[in-house]
Amino acid sequence: MSEQTPHEGTAQRRRVVVVGAGMAGVQTAVALREQGFKGPVTVIGAEPHQPYDRPPLSKAVLLGTAEGSAFDVDFESLGVGLRLGCEVHGLRPAARELDTEHGVVPYDVLVLATGAEPVNLPGAEGVPGTHLLRTLDDAARLRPVLARQHDIVVVGAGWIGAEFATAAREGPDGVRGCRRRPGR
Repeated sequence: MSEQTPHEGTAQRRRVVVVGAGMAGVQTAVALREQGFKGPVTVIGAEPHQPYDRPPLSKAVLLGTAEGSAFDVDFESLGVGLRLGCEVHGLRPAARELDTEHGVVPYDVLVLATGAEPVNLPGAEGVPGTHLLRTLDDAARLRPVLARQHDIVVVGAGWIGAEFATAAREGPDGVRGCRRRPGR
Protein backbone atom coordinates (compact mmCIF):
# COMPACT_ATOMS: atom_id res chain seq x y z
CA MET A 1 0.00 0.00 0.00
CA SER A 2 1.32 3.45 -0.92
CA GLU A 3 1.95 6.07 1.74
CA GLN A 4 1.16 8.86 -0.73
CA THR A 5 -2.11 10.69 -0.62
CA PRO A 6 -4.01 10.74 -3.92
CA HIS A 7 -3.01 14.41 -4.35
CA GLU A 8 0.73 13.62 -3.91
CA GLY A 9 0.57 10.81 -6.48
CA THR A 10 -1.01 13.16 -9.00
CA ALA A 11 1.65 15.80 -8.32
CA GLN A 12 4.41 13.32 -9.11
CA ARG A 13 2.94 12.63 -12.57
CA ARG A 14 2.72 16.29 -13.57
CA ARG A 15 4.91 17.40 -16.48
CA VAL A 16 7.31 20.20 -15.61
CA VAL A 17 8.70 22.20 -18.52
CA VAL A 18 11.52 24.65 -17.91
CA VAL A 19 12.03 27.27 -20.61
CA GLY A 20 15.65 28.40 -20.46
CA ALA A 21 18.76 26.22 -20.34
CA GLY A 22 20.97 28.62 -18.39
CA MET A 23 21.95 28.51 -14.73
CA ALA A 24 18.43 29.13 -13.37
CA GLY A 25 16.76 26.58 -15.64
CA VAL A 26 19.35 23.87 -15.01
CA GLN A 27 19.34 24.45 -11.25
CA THR A 28 15.55 24.24 -11.22
CA ALA A 29 15.60 20.85 -12.96
CA VAL A 30 18.36 19.54 -10.68
CA ALA A 31 16.58 20.82 -7.54
CA LEU A 32 13.34 19.11 -8.58
CA ARG A 33 15.17 15.77 -8.74
CA GLU A 34 17.11 16.42 -5.52
CA GLN A 35 13.83 17.09 -3.74
CA GLY A 36 12.37 13.80 -4.96
CA PHE A 37 10.14 14.94 -7.82
CA LYS A 38 9.58 11.87 -10.03
CA GLY A 39 7.45 13.30 -12.83
CA PRO A 40 8.72 14.22 -16.29
CA VAL A 41 11.03 17.27 -16.43
CA THR A 42 12.04 18.87 -19.72
CA VAL A 43 14.42 21.79 -20.20
CA ILE A 44 14.02 23.76 -23.43
CA GLY A 45 16.89 25.94 -24.68
CA ALA A 46 17.10 28.08 -27.80
CA GLU A 47 20.81 27.41 -28.30
CA PRO A 48 22.02 24.11 -29.76
CA HIS A 49 24.81 23.75 -27.16
CA GLN A 50 24.70 21.71 -23.95
CA PRO A 51 23.55 24.01 -21.13
CA TYR A 52 26.50 26.10 -19.97
CA ASP A 53 27.53 28.73 -17.45
CA ARG A 54 27.82 32.20 -18.99
CA PRO A 55 30.47 34.01 -16.89
CA PRO A 56 33.41 31.89 -18.16
CA LEU A 57 32.51 32.95 -21.72
CA SER A 58 33.78 36.41 -21.08
CA LYS A 59 37.26 35.36 -20.12
CA ALA A 60 38.22 31.70 -20.43
CA VAL A 61 36.43 31.05 -23.73
CA LEU A 62 37.50 34.37 -25.24
CA LEU A 63 41.13 33.78 -24.31
CA GLY A 64 41.06 30.21 -25.59
CA THR A 65 41.80 28.65 -22.19
CA ALA A 66 38.48 26.79 -22.36
CA GLU A 67 36.31 25.69 -25.24
CA GLY A 68 33.08 25.88 -23.30
CA SER A 69 31.60 25.93 -19.85
CA ALA A 70 29.00 23.17 -19.91
CA PHE A 71 27.39 22.40 -16.59
CA ASP A 72 28.63 19.19 -15.00
CA VAL A 73 25.18 17.66 -14.93
CA ASP A 74 24.24 14.21 -16.22
CA PHE A 75 20.77 15.06 -17.50
CA GLU A 76 20.16 11.52 -18.73
CA SER A 77 20.82 9.90 -15.35
CA LEU A 78 18.61 12.52 -13.69
CA GLY A 79 15.83 11.72 -16.12
CA VAL A 80 15.72 15.31 -17.37
CA GLY A 81 14.89 15.73 -21.04
CA LEU A 82 16.70 18.38 -23.06
CA ARG A 83 15.26 20.08 -26.11
CA LEU A 84 18.14 22.16 -27.38
CA GLY A 85 18.10 24.43 -30.40
CA CYS A 86 14.37 24.91 -29.83
CA GLU A 87 12.95 28.42 -29.61
CA VAL A 88 9.69 29.00 -27.80
CA HIS A 89 7.46 31.37 -29.77
CA GLY A 90 4.42 31.57 -27.57
CA LEU A 91 2.54 30.45 -24.53
CA ARG A 92 -1.11 29.42 -24.30
CA PRO A 93 -1.83 29.25 -20.56
CA ALA A 94 -5.46 28.16 -20.87
CA ALA A 95 -4.39 25.12 -22.92
CA ARG A 96 -1.16 24.66 -20.88
CA GLU A 97 0.87 24.54 -24.08
CA LEU A 98 3.98 26.17 -25.48
CA ASP A 99 4.36 26.89 -29.16
CA THR A 100 7.87 26.10 -30.33
CA GLU A 101 9.51 26.01 -33.71
CA HIS A 102 9.31 22.19 -33.45
CA GLY A 103 5.66 22.02 -32.49
CA VAL A 104 3.46 22.21 -29.43
CA VAL A 105 4.85 21.24 -26.01
CA PRO A 106 2.26 20.49 -23.31
CA TYR A 107 3.00 21.17 -19.65
CA ASP A 108 1.34 20.95 -16.27
CA VAL A 109 3.84 23.21 -14.50
CA LEU A 110 5.84 25.83 -16.40
CA VAL A 111 9.04 27.51 -15.22
CA LEU A 112 10.20 30.55 -17.19
CA ALA A 113 13.96 30.92 -16.67
CA THR A 114 14.84 32.77 -19.85
CA GLY A 115 17.40 35.16 -18.38
CA ALA A 116 18.01 38.60 -19.74
CA GLU A 117 18.81 39.95 -23.16
CA PRO A 118 21.77 42.27 -23.66
CA VAL A 119 20.92 45.93 -24.04
CA ASN A 120 21.49 47.19 -27.57
CA LEU A 121 22.65 50.77 -27.71
CA PRO A 122 20.52 52.95 -30.00
CA GLY A 123 22.33 53.48 -33.28
CA ALA A 124 24.83 50.64 -32.73
CA GLU A 125 23.06 47.99 -34.78
CA GLY A 126 25.04 47.12 -37.89
CA VAL A 127 27.97 49.38 -36.99
CA PRO A 128 31.22 47.58 -37.90
CA GLY A 129 33.24 46.61 -34.86
CA THR A 130 30.23 46.56 -32.51
CA HIS A 131 29.67 43.23 -30.78
CA LEU A 132 27.45 41.72 -28.11
CA LEU A 133 28.55 38.96 -25.74
CA ARG A 134 25.88 36.67 -24.36
CA THR A 135 26.29 33.23 -25.92
CA LEU A 136 28.98 30.65 -26.60
CA ASP A 137 28.76 31.51 -30.30
CA ASP A 138 29.24 35.23 -29.49
CA ALA A 139 32.41 34.38 -27.55
CA ALA A 140 33.75 32.33 -30.47
CA ARG A 141 33.12 35.26 -32.86
CA LEU A 142 34.87 37.67 -30.48
CA ARG A 143 38.04 35.60 -30.03
CA PRO A 144 39.66 36.94 -33.25
CA VAL A 145 38.72 40.50 -32.23
CA LEU A 146 40.80 40.12 -29.09
CA ALA A 147 43.63 38.54 -31.06
CA ARG A 148 44.01 41.74 -33.13
CA GLN A 149 44.93 43.64 -29.92
CA HIS A 150 43.51 47.03 -30.75
CA ASP A 151 41.65 49.61 -28.69
CA ILE A 152 38.42 48.21 -27.33
CA VAL A 153 35.58 49.99 -25.57
CA VAL A 154 33.44 47.89 -23.24
CA VAL A 155 29.96 49.18 -22.46
CA GLY A 156 28.62 47.55 -19.33
CA ALA A 157 30.33 47.23 -16.00
CA GLY A 158 28.58 44.09 -14.81
CA TRP A 159 30.27 40.73 -14.39
CA ILE A 160 30.52 39.93 -18.09
CA GLY A 161 31.68 43.45 -19.05
CA ALA A 162 34.38 43.40 -16.37
CA GLU A 163 35.55 39.92 -17.34
CA PHE A 164 35.62 40.89 -21.01
CA ALA A 165 37.70 43.99 -20.21
CA THR A 166 40.14 41.81 -18.26
CA ALA A 167 40.35 39.37 -21.16
CA ALA A 168 40.86 42.23 -23.64
CA ARG A 169 43.65 43.66 -21.50
CA GLU A 170 45.28 40.26 -21.08
CA GLY A 171 44.94 39.26 -24.70
CA PRO A 172 45.39 35.77 -26.14
CA ASP A 173 48.09 33.63 -24.53
CA GLY A 174 48.40 36.06 -21.62
CA VAL A 175 49.92 38.84 -23.77
CA ARG A 176 49.05 42.32 -22.56
CA GLY A 177 46.82 43.85 -25.17
CA CYS A 178 44.63 46.91 -24.88
CA ARG A 179 45.70 49.71 -22.65
CA ARG A 180 43.76 52.21 -20.62
CA ARG A 181 44.16 55.72 -21.90
CA PRO A 182 45.09 58.22 -19.19
CA GLY A 183 42.23 60.47 -18.16
CA ARG A 184 39.58 58.16 -19.54
